[in-house]
Amino acid sequence: MRIEILDKNHFVIGCDDRDLLGVMQEHMSGKKIFRVNKISIPLKAGTKIYRFERYGIEWGRGAKELVDQIDSNAVKRRKTIDKIKSQYGGDIKFEYDCKGIYTPLEHQKIMYNFMVYPDVSNIMADTGTCKTGPYLWAIDERIKRGQVKKALIITMSDLKPNVLEEMEKQVPHLTGVILKGKAQSDKIINKKYTVKKKNVDYDIYIGNYEQMFSVLTVTPDDYFDMVVLDEAHRIGAPGSRQTKEIVKKFEFCKYKYILSGTLLSNNLMSFYMPFRFLGPDTIPYAKYWSFRGEFMHTVDPDGHIWKPNHGSREKVSKIIGAISVRFKKEECLDLPPLIRETNTCDMEPGQRRLYTEMKSDLITMVDDMCDQCDQKDKLCDGNCEDNIVASNALVLTEKLRQIASGFYINTRISVNNAGREIKKRNVIYLNENPKLRLLIQTLNNIPPDSKVIVWSTYVPAISMIKKAIDKAFGPDRCLTCYEKQNAFEQVKRFQDPQYTWIVANPSKMGHGHNIQFSNYSVFFNNSYSYIKKDQAEGRQNRKGQTKSVTVIELATRRTIDEIILKAMEKKIDLSLSLSQWSRILKRPDRF
Repeated sequence: MRIEILDKNHFVIGCDDRDLLGVMQEHMSGKKIFRVNKISIPLKAGTKIYRFERYGIEWGRGAKELVDQIDSNAVKRRKTIDKIKSQYGGDIKFEYDCKGIYTPLEHQKIMYNFMVYPDVSNIMADTGTCKTGPYLWAIDERIKRGQVKKALIITMSDLKPNVLEEMEKQVPHLTGVILKGKAQSDKIINKKYTVKKKNVDYDIYIGNYEQMFSVLTVTPDDYFDMVVLDEAHRIGAPGSRQTKEIVKKFEFCKYKYILSGTLLSNNLMSFYMPFRFLGPDTIPYAKYWSFRGEFMHTVDPDGHIWKPNHGSREKVSKIIGAISVRFKKEECLDLPPLIRETNTCDMEPGQRRLYTEMKSDLITMVDDMCDQCDQKDKLCDGNCEDNIVASNALVLTEKLRQIASGFYINTRISVNNAGREIKKRNVIYLNENPKLRLLIQTLNNIPPDSKVIVWSTYVPAISMIKKAIDKAFGPDRCLTCYEKQNAFEQVKRFQDPQYTWIVANPSKMGHGHNIQFSNYSVFFNNSYSYIKKDQAEGRQNRKGQTKSVTVIELATRRTIDEIILKAMEKKIDLSLSLSQWSRILKRPDRF
C-alpha cells in the first residue's frame, strides 16, 4: 500500500487489495476515491496506519514524518490526561487567573485542565457539579494563547440563556451570542445585518442540538476553532441528521470536548457517536456499524436487538477511560445531606376497579401474544412490540401509571385505509383522586417559607395539580413549566417571593437550571428513567445549596408506582419488555 498526503486534512491510501482497503476504510473513516483503488482518511486516523504495517507500506513525500508526529501527539495526549487525573486530591496545577465571582473548586481545576491541555477529552460529571465554569475558563485561556478565535458551545435549547448568564459571572470580559435558528445564525455568522454595527465577531457562540442541523448549513468550514458539547449524550443516535452533521462539520476542528453525566447508561453503544465526534482516533473502528459488529451480537433474525459480547463492557470502559475523567457529586461537593421521604395513599374503590380491569386487560393481551409467538419457548426477541396489538399493550402500561395518579389519557390506536397508524386521545379525570389529596396534605406540611418544585411527567397532571394548588392556597402563587413555556424565564420568575410552588415536567426543567434557592422537591409521578430523575433532583442539590434538600415521593400503594420507585432506588432505568411487564404485574414483590 502507498500512503501520501492529500491536503491539509487528509491522507490518501492506495492499495490493490480491495478487501484490505475495505478493512482500513472501516477502521479509519475512509472515503472511496472514484474509479481508483484508493481511499482518503482524516489526518487523525493516521494513528491507525501502523496497524497494517505487516502488509508493507510505501511512503509518499513527508507522509511518514506526519504519521509519526500524529502518533506522537496521541501518545502525548494520553500521558497528559493520565498526569492531570493523578493530580486530583493532591497538588493540582492551575494557572488560570479567574476574573469571575467564584473561587474554583478542586474538581473544577481538573475539568479546566482537561480542556486546556489535551486537544480532545471527555468529562463525565453528575448534575450539579458545576461544569459550565471550567469550559468557559478553558475557552478564555485558549483565546489568550491565540489558539482559539471563536468557540461554539452546543447545549439544550432551554439552557442557552443560562450559559450566557454564566459568562457574565465567570468570564465577563468575553463576548457571547445565542444562535436561535438558521436565518438569524446566517446573519450573525456571515455578517449579513444591514445595520453594520451588528456585524461583529463574538468570542463564544451558543447553539442548541435541536437546531444545529440547519445552523451548520450556513456555517463555513473552519469557522470555529473549539467546540464544546454540553450534555453530549444528545448525539448518541447514529442515524440522527443532527448527529451526522455535527460529526461531519467538526471533523477537522482542532479542539473538541464533550461533557455528560454518563455516556453508557443502559446502552453500550450510546458513548460511540460522542467519541466519534472527538475524532476517529478515539475509537478502534471509525464506522458505527463496524464497531457494533465487533463488540455486540444480534439476537433476532432482522437485526433489531443487539446485546453486548462477553467482555465488551470492560473493553468499552477502557476505551472511554483513556481520555476521560469522572466526577460524582458526593465525592467533589460538600453538600448538606439529601433527605428522602415517601408518602403513600390507597386508591378509591372505583379507581381500584378501573386499575384492576386495565391491569387484567394488559396481562391477558400480553399472555395471548406470547402464547401465539414462535419465540415462546426461546429467549424473547421483542419483535412483537412493533405491531399494533403490542402498541395498544404499551398504551395500557401508561394508563396504569396515569390511573394511579387520578386520571388517564384515553388513547385508541387504529389503522386507516392507507395503512397509517392513527391515534385518538382525550383526558379522563377521575372523580376521586387520593394522590392529589395527598399532594395538598404534603404541601401543607412543608414550612411556609420554602419554595417547592412539584414534578410530573404528564401534561394533564400538571394542569390538574396547578388547579388544585390554586384552589387550596389561592391564585397567583403557583407557576408551571412544560411544553412551549420558556424554562429559563419560568425559573427566573420562581425566584420572586410571590411564588411558592412551580409544577414542572422533568424533561423541560429537569436539566441545566440552578434552583438552589429552593430545597423541596415533590415527585407526583416518575418516568421510567433514573437519569432524568437524578437530573431533576440535581437542580436543587448542587453547589450553592446551603440547606438540606428534601425529596418527597408520592406513591399509590399496590400499583405500578411502587415498581417504578424500586427501580429508582436501584438507580436503574425501568426498561422492560411486554412479557417482563406481564410477569412483574402478576408478582410485583419479585421485582
